[in-house]
Amino acid sequence: MSRVAPVAPPWSDEDAAGINSWGHPDRTYEPLLLVRCLQRHPNLASRLRKLGESLYVDALLPPRVRTIAILRICALLGCEYEWGGQAAFWGPIAGVSDGECDALVTGADPGWNDFERTLIDAVDELERVGSWSDETWNRLGDSLTDEQRLELLIAVGWYRTICTLCNGMALPVEGWMRRWPTSAG
Repeated sequence: MSRVAPVAPPWSDEDAAGINSWGHPDRTYEPLLLVRCLQRHPNLASRLRKLGESLYVDALLPPRVRTIAILRICALLGCEYEWGGQAAFWGPIAGVSDGECDALVTGADPGWNDFERTLIDAVDELERVGSWSDETWNRLGDSLTDEQRLELLIAVGWYRTICTLCNGMALPVEGWMRRWPTSAG
């Protein structure tokens, strides 16, 4: 049970519009518990959705890069709820295998290439110190433009916020989401 009760059906027209505006248009899952809880504060929910959506619509980061970074920050923050949704829905779309999703939690190396190791280390560094060293910035720049690095910073920060929300509200993993790998404890 979450700490914040979700908006319960039957939803008002405003709540239905707000709730249904979240998520991928091709989703097959019900509106997220996170979204239904956020709808308790519709103005805030709307503002959050716009930033989150901007990370996917006309985005500059390749989907695989974005997804690896998001899954890693979720793992570092112990947010099984958001990790589980990302791993189940975006992992396959972005070409991140189940084993790779799991490795971002367990720390295993499923055969990351040099850039992916740099990316994972960059997310770890950002979480640890709130910034990147010049060395990390430059190593990322071997594969990413300045604009892509800005987008990466925003994506990691935004999903850190989402993980904080999910963890703070104690959201339980939903049935369609992936669960932590068993070796993660």
